[in-house]
Amino acid sequence: MMKAILGLVKPWRLLVFLWALILFPLTASAEKTNWVDESYDFSKVQKALVYDITLTDKAEMANDLLEQVIAEDYLKNAARPGYRLIRPDKAAILSPGDPKGAADIYITAELLKWHDDSYVKSPYTSWETRTSTRKVKRKNGTWYEETYHTSVPVYHPAEVIYTSTVRIRFEVFDAKTGKRVMARDELRERDNSRHGQQGIFGRISKSFFDDLGKKIKPN
Repeated sequence: MMKAILGLVKPWRLLVFLWALILFPLTASAEKTNWVDESYDFSKVQKALVYDITLTDKAEMANDLLEQVIAEDYLKNAARPGYRLIRPDKAAILSPGDPKGAADIYITAELLKWHDDSYVKSPYTSWETRTSTRKVKRKNGTWYEETYHTSVPVYHPAEVIYTSTVRIRFEVFDAKTGKRVMARDELRERDNSRHGQQGIFGRISKSFFDDLGKKIKPN
């Protein structure tokens, strides 16, 4: 299929496309470590005790209001799977002396990195396509306008690229045995972003709890 598509692309357009892949890499990256106990029966999970996320790295958070927004966003995503979400205060009432006994699983999360940074992108030259027209004389003496394309070098000076980074670790435990049954450690970094951690945080949390929901209630 790819060979067929490339066969339809004019050589000059293909050259520009390949240059773009080399000179303009993706501006987002992710490192994700997953682990799941494949022998665990997630379908039996009906209630989950969800603890507040631990904000281990919050030195660069602007204020306590942002901390509250992050905590609420986390709980909103934690409610996505098909279980009854139980908070620690409610669990203590439902199961005095053994709050974890009020649920089938309990979930913890830790914010390990919340960071702004930057780096200098070196200057470079790229080839870009320009479209022009010119008049061409026919054999019979009449004229017509022809469109043609040329590739020209374009210099790009050095620039500062700002980055936002978030890393979160999630763990899911069986409430009866205390055995860990699922875990994820995910780091996401986005270029051309300054103070963009809140959006990254939401996407990481949503991704984890959506995957947990699929384990509990497969489609």
